[in-house]
Amino acid sequence: MRNLTFQRLVLISDSKRLANQFTFPKRLNLITGKDNSIGKSTLAKSLLWSLGCDPIFDQEWKSNDIKSILYFTLNNKEYFTCRGSHSIIFGAIDGTAKRYINVTGEYSKDFSDLINFRMKLPNRIDGTLETPPPAYYYLPFYIDQIKSWSSPWDSFENLGQYANWKTSLIKYFTGFLKPEHFDIEETIYEFGIIKKESVVKIEKFNNAAYVIADNSAVSPIALDNEEFSRIQEEINTELQELISYQMNLYDAQATITSNIYDLERQYELATSSANELEEDYKFAVESIPTDNLECPLCGTLHDNSLPNRALLLSEKDSLLDEAKSITSKIAELKSSLAKLNEDAQFATNEIERINKKYITDDNTNEKGLIAQVINTISTENVSRNIQVKIDNEDLKISKANSSITELKKDQRKILSTKDKEELNSAFMSKLLGNIEALGSTGINLNKVKSPTDYKQLLGGGAAEAARGLLAYQLSVLQQIHGVKTCIVPPFVIDTPNQQEQAGHRYETIIKELMRSVPKDYQIILCAMENDALNEFKHDANVIELNSNRLLNASQYDSLRAEYKDIQLAVRGHSEDD
Repeated sequence: MRNLTFQRLVLISDSKRLANQFTFPKRLNLITGKDNSIGKSTLAKSLLWSLGCDPIFDQEWKSNDIKSILYFTLNNKEYFTCRGSHSIIFGAIDGTAKRYINVTGEYSKDFSDLINFRMKLPNRIDGTLETPPPAYYYLPFYIDQIKSWSSPWDSFENLGQYANWKTSLIKYFTGFLKPEHFDIEETIYEFGIIKKESVVKIEKFNNAAYVIADNSAVSPIALDNEEFSRIQEEINTELQELISYQMNLYDAQATITSNIYDLERQYELATSSANELEEDYKFAVESIPTDNLECPLCGTLHDNSLPNRALLLSEKDSLLDEAKSITSKIAELKSSLAKLNEDAQFATNEIERINKKYITDDNTNEKGLIAQVINTISTENVSRNIQVKIDNEDLKISKANSSITELKKDQRKILSTKDKEELNSAFMSKLLGNIEALGSTGINLNKVKSPTDYKQLLGGGAAEAARGLLAYQLSVLQQIHGVKTCIVPPFVIDTPNQQEQAGHRYETIIKELMRSVPKDYQIILCAMENDALNEFKHDANVIELNSNRLLNASQYDSLRAEYKDIQLAVRGHSEDD
């Protein structure tokens, strides 16, 4: 199986003129030390941050304003990322490299293409399917010290940008959702756009029809077919040009009225959003005493600093400016509509004038009837055209619904029920084996049927529960290895001695990591010095941190020059951050 392997990490702090570098030359790598506050977790997180993930760093580390370079190999080819506070550079050694302003969007797609990660998720705004950032790719391969030991699939910040993503992600990694599923999902989304556009058009057409009916309401006309045909023939001969002009006026009135309707909705949205931002600002200032606010749903930490609060006011002003611009556009359209109404009145007067040609002493009683017929013919022509357009959009919606139904059938055919049962069976077999090997048989698996049931791992004491979650994580890794979902990165596990494991239990955990993690995976293990690590250390590259923490002054100049060379190679003339 193809894999991604870390080689060297460079960390630089310009604000403090400190730097350091760390190498990872072997499959097994141990980041250790005698103190629990020397930066083991921070070093591991910096590897993932360099790829574009957002681990949870403490404020002291953030104050360093870190820049990094991560060198890694993929199928014996060398690549690198170079990340600062405002951009990330990604490329091949001795090849091309490119700068990206964000880790989302284009960078996510290019990086995912390299590692064959073909997962797609719908964004919260309009449901557009996107390639998620690297954090979503790395979730099954990272056990952090803070959250993962109690809440799997939750080890990074900023994971709330997609709704209900965990089930789809787990199914993708463990083989239940094939890449073809997302190819079809994109086509389904395109048909959904067609439906939405047609619904909007139908609403506009209905509004236009209402305007015409409201402006030209007449009483029903009682005519036999012969009489109606006679009058219509005369009118078509005498008034065709005028009626055509009147129809154009009606169309223009309907279009402008529809546009005014849309702008009024936009104005309401802009003013409402501005008011909400005003309330957000008041809440941020009056109710939140700290510079951070944790989301109660996803745990994401949101910036509540003074600059960020000022940004709320700036966005509010922008929305109010937009509302003012919309008001001006509405006024212009209403002015145009008033002019059209004048023209329509002129056309009506002309019809009445020409209508007198048909009024003689012999047919005075028909005067009102003829006027009604003239008006009916012109308005019905426009209304008929609008109805044709509505029928066409209804047909588009019907065809889109039929296509979506067929596409969903195709999705269900990608993996048969038997295939799904075999995948579940394979996963449960792995989970039971790992539960047994880690000595966490007190975990109740009665409600666990598939990889998505991780919340149903119940029972056991605190230490046993931690081993149960590790058994689940190892089972997921083994399942990914079997179904070959994507190119696998290093497995990073932070401090497996959770809940003060008994000595023999901790030794079992370390041995199982060495035995159970597939040989294709590079392992980055963070742990304090302990005799249970002796066998692991024997075959590992050991990075022993001391009280000097992660950064020092001695390497700053040389490593800063290395970082600068990369920046100049990409930009050609000046530095990045």
